[in-house]
Amino acid sequence: MGNIRMAVLTKSAKYGNNCVAGIDLSNGQWVRLVTGDEASHGAVSDKALICKGGRSVEVLDVINVPVLRKCDDSIQPENVLLDEDACIEITGKMTLDDVLKIHPLERKRNILGNDYAYITEARVDTVGYSLILVEVSDLVILQEENTEGKTKMKARFVYQGTEYENMSITDRKYYLTPSGTRFERAVLVVSIGTPYKGRYYKFVSAIFTWHPDKFAKN
Repeated sequence: MGNIRMAVLTKSAKYGNNCVAGIDLSNGQWVRLVTGDEASHGAVSDKALICKGGRSVEVLDVINVPVLRKCDDSIQPENVLLDEDACIEITGKMTLDDVLKIHPLERKRNILGNDYAYITEARVDTVGYSLILVEVSDLVILQEENTEGKTKMKARFVYQGTEYENMSITDRKYYLTPSGTRFERAVLVVSIGTPYKGRYYKFVSAIFTWHPDKFAKN
């Protein structure tokens, strides 16, 4: 397939590795890099993201990335198979505003098929996309303990007048954010993950806050 020149919007946690997605700068469309590693459901290793000179790919980098083919995944149609035998090249940097000129904020009735933090296996085929870039209001970041006693980061926010709750955050930059931190406005990348017990959970894969100094406790 050759190389794709893309602006990276996510480098989020996925099964101990990375979910890397962004915008194809040739056409403004979403692209997600995946590998053949079944144990991590196609996540990209840290090693695969090391470029010439030893620098690792980061969010908002512009990269030339070698890919083998499209994956033709009906749930995640954006997926392309990374050529791990070749090297990713970092060619520049963009701001979020730069990216929005190529791929404007998306405005759909809801986020990834419904108003909840997951979509059922029976309904996921009707969505047709698995990544979305949206502006939200009243974003609250929360720390919660799961049944195993592990701390998980969750997001609550409002989009198109609807409040979304209990959506897991996989953007590592926010893992140490104090629980209850609130942002009036934010831009989020939300993605559909792999299935778990008949549900496809949605993840906040990237958080962009244009005014990060202007937050208040909820």
